[in-house]
Order: sequence, then C-alpha cells, then structure tokens
Amino acid sequence: MRVGRNYGLTMEPRGVMATWDDKASKLTVYGAAKVPFFNRRALSAQIGLPVEQIEMIENDVGGGYGARGELYPEDFLIPFAARHVNRPVKWIEDRRENLMAAAHARDNACDLEVACARDGTIVAIRGEVHTDMGAYMRTNGAIAARVAAMYMSGPYRVQHVKVDSSLWMTNRAPVGTYRGPGRYEATFFLERMIDMMAGDLGIDRIEFRRKNLITAKDMPYPSAHVQPTDGRDEYDSGDYVETFDLALKEFNWTTASALQGKLIDGKYHGFGIACFNESGGAGPKETARIEVTADGKFAIYVGTTSVGQGVETSFAQIAADALEVPIDRIHHVYHGSTAYVSDGYGAYHARGIVMGGSALLDAAGNFLKLLQEAASPRLGCAPADVRIDGSKLSGDGKSVALTEFAGLTTEGVFLNSKHTYSYGTHVAHVAVDAQLGNVEVLDYLVVQDVGRAINPLMIRGQILGSLVQGLGGTLLEELKYDENGQLLTGSLVDYLLPTADSFPRLRCVVLENYPSPNNPLGAKGAGDGGINAGGPIANAVANALQSFNVQPRRLPLTPTYIWELVQAGLREHGMTEHREQLKPASKLPPAAE
Repeated sequence: MRVGRNYGLTMEPRGVMATWDDKASKLTVYGAAKVPFFNRRALSAQIGLPVEQIEMIENDVGGGYGARGELYPEDFLIPFAARHVNRPVKWIEDRRENLMAAAHARDNACDLEVACARDGTIVAIRGEVHTDMGAYMRTNGAIAARVAAMYMSGPYRVQHVKVDSSLWMTNRAPVGTYRGPGRYEATFFLERMIDMMAGDLGIDRIEFRRKNLITAKDMPYPSAHVQPTDGRDEYDSGDYVETFDLALKEFNWTTASALQGKLIDGKYHGFGIACFNESGGAGPKETARIEVTADGKFAIYVGTTSVGQGVETSFAQIAADALEVPIDRIHHVYHGSTAYVSDGYGAYHARGIVMGGSALLDAAGNFLKLLQEAASPRLGCAPADVRIDGSKLSGDGKSVALTEFAGLTTEGVFLNSKHTYSYGTHVAHVAVDAQLGNVEVLDYLVVQDVGRAINPLMIRGQILGSLVQGLGGTLLEELKYDENGQLLTGSLVDYLLPTADSFPRLRCVVLENYPSPNNPLGAKGAGDGGINAGGPIANAVANALQSFNVQPRRLPLTPTYIWELVQAGLREHGMTEHREQLKPASKLPPAAE
C-alpha cells in the first residue's frame, strides 16, 4: 500500500523580516512560528550571536500543520542580510514557491503482513515502511517515518510487532512533518488490512475490531518500542471499545449499513469505519509567567506558540480558574516572543494544553504564594489568609489594591517525559459514481475521548478542521512530479484543496471519560484526531464497490484511480466495459454478493 505526497498548506505562504540594532547589538526576527526558541538557538549558532542578542517574534499565521516548524534557509539568510547591510530586510514567498519548497510530507509505501487466529484475534504485525525523504534531511524529516512504524498496531492489542522503516533520498523537495505525521499513514495501512482480513475470514468487520481493541483493564498499555534508540512509550488511559460502540450508536450503524453496496440513483453506497489513537503532550518542558499589570489585572506570558489553536482563550480560562478570579481579570495572554519567558518549546505534537497549560498551573501556584507573601505584611495577617477579591487583596478585615503590586511576576515550569493518548473512532458514508470514479462523502462522524476539554467548542473546531485536512489528503491532494523531476502541481489549479462545500455533513462527539494521569489538568493532545480519514473513506469505497471487488491500496482516492479499479474488476470477472452496463456482477461468489 502507499500514501501519496502532500503537505500542510497554510492560508498564506511563509515570510521572514529581520532588523539589526547596531547600537544594542540586537537582532530581531519576525515570522518565526511553532518553535521560536529552538530556531533562535539554531540561528545563534549559525550567525555567531549569543541567544540573548536575538529576539524571535511570532506573527499571526493561518495554521502551522508541521510545515512551519522547520528551520528553512531563509530563516538564516534574511537575518544574516539584515545584519550585514544594517537595515530591515523582508522576504515573502509566493504560492508556487510554497508548493515547491515548503516541507512536503507523507509519500510512504508499505508492505504489511498481519497474522491472526481464525477467530480474528490479531497475533502479530510485520512489515516495511519506505519513505521518500526528498533531496536532503529537514529538521523533523525522520519523525513521520519513525512514527509510521512505531504505531502500526494502532489502538489494538498486538503482542508482536516488527516493522522496519527505510528512508530514501531522491531529487524531490525534502519532507518534514504534517499534522498526524506517520499516524495518518499507519492508520490507513492497518485499517485497510483489517477490513480485508475480516472479509477473508468471514468475520464481521465490526466484531473483528471490537475483539482486538484495547480496553480500560489493559491500561497502561505499552506501545512498540523503537530500535536502535530503544525509545519506549505507553498508552496512558482509556477504553477504546467505549468510543467504538458510541460511534456505532451515534451513526445508527445497524440501520444505515443496510445500504452497503446498494446502487441508488446511479451511485453505489458504502460505509467505512476506522479506529485510532493519537499521541500528544511532547516534553521535555514548557514555561509560563504571570505578572500584575498597572491596572491591577493579570498578564499571562507563555512559551507555547499560537498557530490557530486558540491559545489566548484556553490559557485565559486556565489562569482564571487557577487564580480563582473572573476571566475578565485576565489582562491578556502574551505568546510568540522569546523575550516573554526564560525558555519555551512552542507548538507541536498536540502539546499546547498538556505542557503549556500545566506550566501555567505551576506559575499560578508560585504567583499566588509570592503575592500572598508580599501582601501579608500590609494586611497584618498570615500569607495563607490573603485572598484575591476583585481588584484588591483582602485579609483580616483589611484590603489593598492590586495596583500596588504592579510588576510582581514569577514563572512556572512543567517537565514531563510521558505522552498522552486521546483516541476514538471514525465512521463514514460515501456514494461512489462507478462510471466517473467520483467519491461523495454523505456523512462523517468522529467520536474522540480527549481526557479533559478546557474549551469543548475549540476542541470540536480542532477535530473538524483536521478532519477536513484528512479528507483533502484522502480524496484530493497530491504533489506530483514528472519523470524528469519537474513538479506538476505548482499552483492551486493543479493541487486540489477542499472548499467549504466539499464535505457538508461532518460531525463529532467529544468525550472526557478518561483523563490523563500524566499531567495535572488531565488533558490529552487532541489536535490531530480528525485527520485519520484515509482508512474509513477507503474502507467505505471498498464497501460501496464490493460487487466489482474493488480494494483501494493507495491514497489519494482520485476519480482516475477509482475508475481504474472498477475497470480492473470488470475485466477480472468478464463483465462488459460499457459504462451503461455498469452494475453488480452476477458471476461473483456468494460472499461478495
């Protein structure tokens, strides 16, 4: 099987601006995103300046998706030029340059074997993953190749796993990470295999999955470990069967699936299902700071960056709860500058709430203690008796305005080496035009347990937004080259993206039944849960076109590819190739009928 090449196309292309202050010997770089502290350290080494003399400032961006987490050549060249000429220098790429040179992703081939007992119990997984890395290694280039192998067993109990991952260098653009790196691919590979195995064994694909899913009593469940680094991890908490059963119920699977393979108004209807889990909360640490402002409110400074995930809202909620004040007492949430906190790690691997939110909890505890100690002499009471009361501090019947403590500040840190694992189930209903190869998504449901949702509306937005990206990669998006290595999809006329009317009925259900034990909030990274659309859509297409014995084995599922599979099925079973006679074959074996 294989997954084609696509990438995290953001609303605007990349841009960098740099200024050099000769008097202060300070370099300021605008346009950093996702990991400004990391990029500052790298630039410091390249340009020969101490990190204290470099400030990186993140600007508003239309998404990050992995592509913005790299250190690109321009991130060095523009600051170097600004320092050299002692004046501001700005660079903006156009969309063609973005398509050609921003970090590409996916482009994996996989040979996979799954051993199971006749009752459907999965015994072992063995395989090889081959990833086209492009012309040279980017900063995060190897992550997807590692993850695709490490998590090939997905949310299932599998005792024996051996998957080798090979990285191939070619003359294409280098690859990096893209939302759900490796997991998107592994979920497609495994979930396709499960449907095919269930068919071979004559076992209902629903029961096949239910039999093998990890349950609450299995937790914590060890994942496959990576060699040669001996990297080990474990799924922290959850009941994967619970979300699976709820998805079937919410989708009304028993009634809906009666249409499987039926030809209605010229289109074949099919249903697909897939299960996933999503790692998040990467360490090693994150930093946050709280300060009293001149107007007696609280300013929040975080090392977490914002690429559209709602940092300003969710962190204000966490701070207000931790300080036990109304949310309007939070002056502002400041993010995206290396000057705000002593250190930071940014936004990647669904870590914002898990790491940044937990650091903010620590900062709030430290800050309250500092504030109480500073106010107790003025109030004539013990520090523990000092309370925040609106715009003042109270204790022993006395009060003092918070403005008296303007500038008081302290940091908090959260260190963690354990990941969180949200999980869930996707269910899809498609209609396929076998004459044209077109796939229409009629209904799509995601059920995901996120541990704890700080803001349920934003979680829903993250899940549905990533689902649209997953559907884009599954049905539309592919970066293609000709035999001479020339990019053929150098514009948005050729590189197809989902638009507002592409997938009109998308639904999600957010659960909070199993908080993570690995952080004080109980939250789990959940930004990538919706992107795993390859497995359910491909399974739904196979289900719709079962009378043609169609078994998709690569993404994207373009009309051309689907049409070719239908034609191959027609030839294999001796059916006519005339379009007007496209209908279920009468010669297929009873199981297929």
